[in-house]
Amino acid sequence: MKMDGKFYDVSNGFPFENNFHAQNMKRKKDIKSHAIRIGVCILIFLSAPFVLGAILGVTGLFDIYSENLSLQYCIEMLLMVVFLFLPFFAVYSISPKKDKDKIALSLEKPKSPLLFALAIPMGLMFCFAGDYISSVIATLFEQIGITLTSVPDFEVPTEGTGLFLFAFSTIVPPAIIEEFALRSVTMQPLRKFGDKFAIIMTALVFGLMHRNAVQGIFAFIAGIIFGYIAIAADSVWPAVIVHALNNSFSVILSVLNETNEEVANKVYALVVSIVMVAGVFSAMFFFLFAKRNKLRNPIPILPVKEKVKSFLLNIPMVISMVIMILYTLFGDL
Repeated sequence: MKMDGKFYDVSNGFPFENNFHAQNMKRKKDIKSHAIRIGVCILIFLSAPFVLGAILGVTGLFDIYSENLSLQYCIEMLLMVVFLFLPFFAVYSISPKKDKDKIALSLEKPKSPLLFALAIPMGLMFCFAGDYISSVIATLFEQIGITLTSVPDFEVPTEGTGLFLFAFSTIVPPAIIEEFALRSVTMQPLRKFGDKFAIIMTALVFGLMHRNAVQGIFAFIAGIIFGYIAIAADSVWPAVIVHALNNSFSVILSVLNETNEEVANKVYALVVSIVMVAGVFSAMFFFLFAKRNKLRNPIPILPVKEKVKSFLLNIPMVISMVIMILYTLFGDL
């Protein structure tokens, strides 16, 4: 409504331009508040190895822990529940009702079985491509004299209880808990500020959680496809399955490398070839499928620069980024 040469919002009586500015300030505040909560969760998760080390040191149980692989995998799963699931569940618990409802909806099964089926090979294809890209980037850095820290070598069990616990701890808890934390609790409340923004910021958080650059680059790329298929299929479960299958392939290769490296190389080449072909065809049908959700942007929308600044420029997020840089350059802290 126009009065005195100015547009007024009849809902509150303020000039339109002032009300629009106030709304944008509130949007930036909402993004920052959510980012701070997520950043705190990341720092809690990153603190897990240090807390474990302190407990083992104080109790004198370090030798027992280091010599028992089965115990290590059990404790690793416990740490994931305590230092990842519980903090993000706490964020969910204190979220506004609208955000809670969005998070809850993301945990429902996909509405389209066909879309769900097409998302699996497509998602795996992009994961394998992401792994290749991260390896190429690491190689390029090595050529200029910078070695990016990757995952330290660890003993891989090849039979019995140790093998079962290694496989289970690598496949099931990460796929379920990380997707709940990232694609549900982190991403869904951000979607009101734009789906692309929500996907990319969540993928960045996913990368920071992996602490080192090699895994972080791969996690960022994989996080983008996990976020996209979760939105397109209107459910987090396709991302959970792709995440689990990708980790399953990693477990199989790790075990085969311990027993027969030649067979491992052949299996790797065969599986990658099959997944790439299946992924291309699945992607074609996926993007032509009428029932997939399209990525949306809110109206009115904050400038991308303002949204990114609001999400990243806060103490917990900055500390998380510093930790990744230090770990990448200097190894385990």
